[in-house]
Amino acid sequence: MPCFQHDNSMLIISNDSFIIGLLTGYCVANHFTLQCIPRSKPLYTNGDHPKFKLIIIDLRELTPSLIEDHLESLNNIHHQYSIPICAIHNRNRMPLHRLLPWLNYYKDETFIEKLDDYINKYIINFTHVFDERRNHSRRLGTDRRTLLGTIDSFSSKKLNGAAKLLNPDVELELLGLFKIDRDCQNVYLKGKNLELTSKEFKLFKLLAEDPERVCTTEKLITHLWPNRSRANKSDLYQYMHLLRKKVELDPDNPHWIITIKGVGYKLHI
Repeated sequence: MPCFQHDNSMLIISNDSFIIGLLTGYCVANHFTLQCIPRSKPLYTNGDHPKFKLIIIDLRELTPSLIEDHLESLNNIHHQYSIPICAIHNRNRMPLHRLLPWLNYYKDETFIEKLDDYINKYIINFTHVFDERRNHSRRLGTDRRTLLGTIDSFSSKKLNGAAKLLNPDVELELLGLFKIDRDCQNVYLKGKNLELTSKEFKLFKLLAEDPERVCTTEKLITHLWPNRSRANKSDLYQYMHLLRKKVELDPDNPHWIITIKGVGYKLHI
C-alpha cells in the first residue's frame, strides 16, 4: 500500500475503529494530522521519503505471515528514514517478536497514555529536556560524564516498568506525603515514584502550586494545551482519570485529587 506524505503527521495501520477514534481525538487536540490505512497489505514508499513523525502498527489479530510482511516493510522504513515505529499488542497474546529493538510496544489498554508520554518526551520535547538538563548540570558543576548518565537514566525510564524508589541525593519539594522533583518531572508518594507522564506531571504540578485551592477546568486546559484551541473538557477528563489511577488507592473514590462539581479540581493535602 502506498505511503502518502504529510508534515507533522502520524500514520496508524489498523482496522480497529475504537483505536482509530482514540488516536483521532488525540491528534486533533495535539495538532497532528492522522492518516489511517488498513492492515490488509504492508506499507511501501515507492522510493519517496515518508514524512511521518510516527508510524503505529496494530499487531492484534494479524496472521503470522502478515505480521512478518508488515514488520519487514516497517523495518526498512525505520532504518532508511529514521521514523519511529510503535506496535499495539494485546496483553493476553504477546507477540513472539517482542524483542525487536527498533519497535516500541504498547498494550492496547494503555495505548493513548503511553503514546502521549512517548511523543512528548522523545519527539516533541526531547531537545528542550536535553537543554534544560544540560544547563542544570552546568549550574551544579557536574562534568560531561555525569550529564550523559543523567540522559541515559531519563531515556531508560520508559523501558522499566518496575517502581523506582526515591533517590536520596536529589533535592525535592515536600508537599504533605508527596515529594516533587521538578527537574526530572517525578512525583513520589511515600517514597515511591508514581511514574507520571509529561502531561500528568504538568497537571499535578499546577494543582500542587496552590493545594486546597480549586483550580478551574479552563485554567487546567489552558495550562496543558496553551496553543491548542481544540482541546476541551473531555481531553482534561481523560488525563485526570489517568493521573488518579497512579495517585489514588481507589481512583473512583479519590482522596488526594478532589472534584469540585461545576468548577474544577483541587489537591487535598
